[in-house]
Amino acid sequence: MTGSENRASIEDVLAEFDRRQEMLAALCARTKSLIEASLQDANIRYQSVQARVKTKRKLKEKYLDEKKNYQRLDDITDLAGLRVITYYEDEVDRVADVITREFDIDSKNSIDKRNAEPDRFGYRALNYVCKHLEKRTSDVEYKKFAGISCEIQVASILSHAWSEIEHDWYDLKEAYPDAIKRRFSRLAALLELAESEFLDIRKSRTQYERSVAVRVEAKVLDLPIDAVSLRSFIEQDPLVTGIDRSIASAIERSLSTEISDRILELLLKATLQSGMTKLQEIHDSLEEHKNAIPECVRRWMQEFWRPFPETYQSSRGICIFYLGMFLANRKGPDVTAQFLKAIRVSTTWDVVRQVAVTEEVARKYSS
Repeated sequence: MTGSENRASIEDVLAEFDRRQEMLAALCARTKSLIEASLQDANIRYQSVQARVKTKRKLKEKYLDEKKNYQRLDDITDLAGLRVITYYEDEVDRVADVITREFDIDSKNSIDKRNAEPDRFGYRALNYVCKHLEKRTSDVEYKKFAGISCEIQVASILSHAWSEIEHDWYDLKEAYPDAIKRRFSRLAALLELAESEFLDIRKSRTQYERSVAVRVEAKVLDLPIDAVSLRSFIEQDPLVTGIDRSIASAIERSLSTEISDRILELLLKATLQSGMTKLQEIHDSLEEHKNAIPECVRRWMQEFWRPFPETYQSSRGICIFYLGMFLANRKGPDVTAQFLKAIRVSTTWDVVRQVAVTEEVARKYSS
């Protein structure tokens, strides 16, 4: 350790730390709320924002580290630490833009750990040492934090996971045999590769979604039915919107503006169970039966089904589900029962009577 006469003793440092604990906890809580609000305002997705005050054990280890040459408590800048966890690595820079805008950054002590040597793998994050902006500390709720540093890390969820795994044995890492250290490095490289693969897959998915949306908009509907194409079809095809509105009116309920993943999964099952494989087939069947479907739903509701709650909203795209039901009914009770079983809808009503009602409505609109 250094022989500097001005260096505070560890006992004095820990005593001072005890006196600041309450203020540091308040700093963490207030800063966490500010970061969350700022990210939401910027419309940036994030997995979580974590905050912690350094433990006395870690503080003692850090202060006594001979390589650091700390002289006083204020030399340690991460007494209050926060971590913003993103889903993907390329979202880290978007969060960084918010942090650099909302805080006074100590660039000398901040580091981008993503710029590691090409043969080194492991924790990849942005580490900012910063303070609250002077204009903010003029507000009464931030005044007590004026001049107090904290550390804000920004990392992807995989990098964060690696950090948590590594944390328990990081200090002893060099003491392990070479074979274990090699396996440790290999695992770090695999996580980094996984991060890269997730990014590439997401980009491919985005490109596919855009391609499908363009083709649906251009009414090129010779597309296989999947979650992406079906969602785009529901969102863009005016025929779907028109029938959905007629159904909502028939059951005297409002129409939702959203398409939940649960409903989308139901619609996929209904179309595939009905034997339709292309968007064009859905469109053509809806066009053919656009008047019969809402009338059938009204009659089914009137004669067999329990009324929906007053708060119920009819889902967007629900006409596709009822189309599947309509087509199954046209093939008889056995096919209808198979259809309901396949999409995991419990049958509590008279399916034979439902088929008869469907036939009656179908004849009305085919004449």
